[in-house]
Amino acid sequence: MLLQAEIFMPLALLLGFGVSALAGRVILPMLQRSRTGQQVREVGPSTHLKKSGTPTFGGFIFLSAFTLLTVIYLVFRFNSTVLLILLFTLVHGAIGYWDDFVKVRKDKKGISAKQKTIALLLVEAIFIAIYLFGMNEEIRMVWPFGWGVLVIAGWGKLLYGLFLLFYFYACTNAVNITDGVDGLASSITIVVLLFTGITALLGYNSVVAEGAGILSFLMAGALLGFLLYNWHKAKVFMGDTGSLALGALVSALFLAEQIPWAFVLSGAIYVIDILSVFIQVTYFRHTGGKRIFRMSPIHHHFELGGWSEYKVVTVFVLVTLAGSVCAALSHWPWLAR
Repeated sequence: MLLQAEIFMPLALLLGFGVSALAGRVILPMLQRSRTGQQVREVGPSTHLKKSGTPTFGGFIFLSAFTLLTVIYLVFRFNSTVLLILLFTLVHGAIGYWDDFVKVRKDKKGISAKQKTIALLLVEAIFIAIYLFGMNEEIRMVWPFGWGVLVIAGWGKLLYGLFLLFYFYACTNAVNITDGVDGLASSITIVVLLFTGITALLGYNSVVAEGAGILSFLMAGALLGFLLYNWHKAKVFMGDTGSLALGALVSALFLAEQIPWAFVLSGAIYVIDILSVFIQVTYFRHTGGKRIFRMSPIHHHFELGGWSEYKVVTVFVLVTLAGSVCAALSHWPWLAR
């Protein structure tokens, strides 16, 4: 079975890339003709103002490839966990589409924070309920460094459910916030997905691990195909359609592999970016308008400090690689059993 995984999962990476690259050739001209250009807000870096009019909704490119290939996989090898993660990803993408549509057609600020929060929490609460009480599987979390396995049962499921509600909401918003520089969210997420994919491959001892690995490599490949159009200078933005979907997928994959804590290490840039916003806003409110960073999220801080978008992406990808190595090392004792 491991030999099959070693062949099939890398094949998923290539298929994801090919289908996504082809999808971009079809979808990008449609977006360019349909007046879906995003109006860049003046509160961001001044260098971004020239990007106004760049088509958004680019998440459709990699989501269409990912969905098609996942459905084909499910036809030949049905996996309820894979189906649940796919639906979870797509519903988040739909919420992102709602936000993008409002930005383009009505108000460049998008839907209100309250509307987005309610929609996200509702979807995530439903998913958590199905995961905890509707799946025929033992709920576990594997501690790092071989410290053992936490089996979650009884009233513990309710407490774990509350933790997961915070976990999903924080993760999806963190990935969403990271999408502020050409190719940044895509590149970082490719590295994170390669980590979850390789982790699943090395721990290939269950249908769930197989499914998580397939989804990881399919989306990593699809994002590589999308980068052909999203690399600086971007021809298209993924929009919230893409970033919320990616946040949902990545957080769900870590959960499926029973290592949600690893998101903090492998996805360190996501965490740093969203923390920089929280710190900036809190400090601003308590000091009467003073700032710690030139601008938040922190990737804009470095841009205003003179970094090119290419340098921001390169450095942040290297940090993500380092975080993923740390996550792998902390997880290795479990894999080596």
